[in-house]
Amino acid sequence: MAPPPTNEQKIAEAKRIAESDSGKAESLYKEVLEKPPGSNEAALRDYENALVGLGELYKGLKRQEDLAELVKASRSALTTFAKAKTAKL
Repeated sequence: MAPPPTNEQKIAEAKRIAESDSGKAESLYKEVLEKPPGSNEAALRDYENALVGLGELYKGLKRQEDLAELVKASRSALTTFAKAKTAKL
């Protein structure tokens, strides 16, 4: 039996299928965002990439309400990211 996909693999898959299957991509991003990133550098990077990816997905789908809710829900994590990356959302 294969090991479960890593967060990095989930993010890569979500990016790959974002245009063809936005619902599945959204689910993959949300799976990564379910757990707080902690202080591990790799986990922080994955969380950040999933957050930005989901934000870009919502932007592309013109889902402003979901994008606004994502920003509100992730404010505590956003404070740990660089200002330039936060501006992407």
